[in-house]
Amino acid sequence: MQSILLKNLSSVLLVFVLSACAGSQQSNQSNSVPASGNENEEEYQIITLLPRDAIPAIDDPSFLSAADADSEYAPEELVLGVAFNGDARAYSTSFLSSHEIVNDTVGGQKIAVTW
Repeated sequence: MQSILLKNLSSVLLVFVLSACAGSQQSNQSNSVPASGNENEEEYQIITLLPRDAIPAIDDPSFLSAADADSEYAPEELVLGVAFNGDARAYSTSFLSSHEIVNDTVGGQKIAVTW
């Protein structure tokens, strides 16, 4: 009778230990779920490549005449166009890619062109 009790007790202990391990593993997995609670989302680390203000803004832009711009740029080149009070400017997106911000005055209005 004592050996049957020991076998049953050891079986109960084995089940207890296995369920404790399974519970521990489940709690570790729940810690890896993103803060939003969506299990399908991945967590991403933000990596800063450049320090703050590493890309200088253009504060005093210069422009080509329309005739010079026609010979300098291809007709399909993308530009951002702005017109205020009869004054117009075109900012080349390929040029903006290396500066990202142009501070300018167009038609008496101060503007910031961003890309």
